[in-house]
Amino acid sequence: MSLKPVAVKGDASASTGSGLYGAAREGSWSAGAVTETTYAQLTSGGIEVIHQAECTFSFIGGSDPPNGLTTDVNGTSTVSLTASGTVAQGGLSHVLRDGDLEQDDYGNTVNVSASAAFRSG
Repeated sequence: MSLKPVAVKGDASASTGSGLYGAAREGSWSAGAVTETTYAQLTSGGIEVIHQAECTFSFIGGSDPPNGLTTDVNGTSTVSLTASGTVAQGGLSHVLRDGDLEQDDYGNTVNVSASAAFRSG
């Protein structure tokens, strides 16, 4: 089992996908702020370790219906990355680790890039 760096506050990020929302024929996604949930008592280098990261993505686009009038297509998608199967602190806490990611059907992604000295298997 390889040990990977655990994720600390600030290690999660979001990237937008290219899938179209609903009936849209064109448009794009934008990422909101990434919200990280930490363990206040579990730290690496004095920074709190995270066990969840979430981002809401917003889509703005348009469709070309049969009547020829363009209509707006707007939507949101929330991607939530939650730790599971990796534990720290004597098995009491699930933690996110380097390389963890979650993606929705549109390609919007929340991922972790971690380099903490604290590692978990």
